Amino acid sequence: MKLIVIHGPPAAGKHTVGKKLSELTGYKFFYNHLTVDVVRVLFDDEDKRRHDLLFRLRNDTIAEAAHYGLDTIFTMAYTDEPHSHEFVRDMTEAVAQYDGTIHYVRLDAPNDILYERAGNVSRQRLRKPTDPEHIRQYVTTRETRVNIDDNTLVLDTSKLTPEESAEAIIERFGLVKIDR
Repeated sequence: MKLIVIHGPPAAGKHTVGKKLSELTGYKFFYNHLTVDVVRVLFDDEDKRRHDLLFRLRNDTIAEAAHYGLDTIFTMAYTDEPHSHEFVRDMTEAVAQYDGTIHYVRLDAPNDILYERAGNVSRQRLRKPTDPEHIRQYVTTRETRVNIDDNTLVLDTSKLTPEESAEAIIERFGLVKIDR
């Protein structure tokens, strides 16, 4: 199993690039907001009790994909904080248990571009935060511009289209494109 983990600040294009990469490779696309929607049934976004459930759902899903050898793309909002480090450690152990490999991609764009993208229709449709002030607060109070490992591919989505970003990921990690 190959797991491609796409992370970065809000509105960097994680979902858009992940979806395009999935279309080009046939990899399963497990974006983090799938679990956010499930957990919102029990806990609102400000309720701290939600974090453990989110992490378990995500980690269990990734472990199942690894168990069955399903190549997968996962998006996450990684920050340089203990809970993110713990999640990555647990995810790495789950994938390694089944001899899988993980490749990390950090998407980024200048803050003004992130703020402009806040209200995009795709963010509204996925029930993501759409207030530029929310994104401004997030990127100024958390360190989102960190690489998870030394081999992290960093892409500036203000300079690349989603397809160009996906192609760069395919090339860097030797992924196989599917015939359309």
